[in-house]
Amino acid sequence: MEEKTTCSTANATLLACMKIVQSFNENIYELSLIRTGWTMEYAKELMSKIKKIKDKFLPADEYYKHTDKQQYVHELMISSLRKIALLRALIKVDFKEDKKFQKYIFEELGYNDYFSEAKNGDYQSLYFLLKVIHESMTPELKQTLTSKSIPVELIDKILEFDSQLHEFNSCFDLIVASDQLSEAGKIAVNEIFTEVKDICRVATAYYLFEPLKRDQFCFFRVMFGLKETFPQAN
Repeated sequence: MEEKTTCSTANATLLACMKIVQSFNENIYELSLIRTGWTMEYAKELMSKIKKIKDKFLPADEYYKHTDKQQYVHELMISSLRKIALLRALIKVDFKEDKKFQKYIFEELGYNDYFSEAKNGDYQSLYFLLKVIHESMTPELKQTLTSKSIPVELIDKILEFDSQLHEFNSCFDLIVASDQLSEAGKIAVNEIFTEVKDICRVATAYYLFEPLKRDQFCFFRVMFGLKETFPQAN
């Protein structure tokens, strides 16, 4: 597994974390019943911590930079995740009688290593999953998968994302010059992202049958919704 780093769109990451923690605060009375340590004080302290990190490491004018690129990357993540999840579901249906093949294919294509984290909002896991699928999808494997009901167009579309992987790469390589976070900033944002991602994992499971609340803790949905709130550069 590759070492994790923070997306260069660190403001977007913190904005999403703030939005999720806001929902966390609003539902803390209910959520406090399902996990020790989830108290009103903890929820307030977490929001305060995020704001302090943003103020310390990310100047306000950074909100006005790279807005178009951020929106494009977020939309690309949503589109690719949807297709990767669909392929996984189709494999489960088409090869339900061959559990050995299912086990092999999910290992070969990287689903076992990366899919769980990817669908819970881990950008890098999604990036690595796309990369492994592209590298492992031989003509023979593609033919096997499409021999039943999986559309060849679906696999082709997933493979097309490889030509756009540089967009994900640039998301993880901190932008140079004035945009570059210090090492301390990188660590701080990563710690917040990890903590909020764990909250999302538990809360989405708890709100499994309440889609409106569940979406408030789905990192990708919250991230995608940020395009409505990004300040536009003049």
